[in-house]
Amino acid sequence: MKGVIFAEMVRWIEQAFSPAVADAVITRSRIPGDGVYTTVGNYPHEEALAMMGALADLSGEAVSSLADSYGYWLASRFMELYPEMFEGYTDAVTFLRDVDGQHHREVTKLYPDARTPSIVVIIDGEELTVSYGSHRPFADVAYGLVRGYIDYYGDGLEVIRDPGAPGPHAARFLVRVPSRPTSPLPAD
Repeated sequence: MKGVIFAEMVRWIEQAFSPAVADAVITRSRIPGDGVYTTVGNYPHEEALAMMGALADLSGEAVSSLADSYGYWLASRFMELYPEMFEGYTDAVTFLRDVDGQHHREVTKLYPDARTPSIVVIIDGEELTVSYGSHRPFADVAYGLVRGYIDYYGDGLEVIRDPGAPGPHAARFLVRVPSRPTSPLPAD
């Protein structure tokens, strides 16, 4: 997994908790390299899981809640780090629709060894279903990312996570206008 995810996780812990908590997480998780990551390096995703687990132990918060919060924060960081990815988009639905076909393709051009998750978007009228699948167990981070992008564009949409999705490697999210009744998520 690309080092940018790890470097940003350490940054998020420092900002959301404190630099001392970030140091304690790194020490407690016993990751190699003492938490020093290059943004273009490759690292085992298990190190991110170890850091989240250590943070959960230290903070008393659930790993799923922490991962969601990290994903939400990471959405705004991606906008800062990669503004060209967001150029030309005026709404979250269009952006999310293009994540897999456009943005992940660009990532693999830059980093041919990158293994991006699969994002399948189905638009049905004014509702959008986002299906996430990955060999890595980061569905909670994906949920935070989707929520972060929705909030960034300010479309007034809500995100409902399908509780029946098999997670943590897969998840489905219904994105819709809040005043509309929830329709069942479409079957795969």
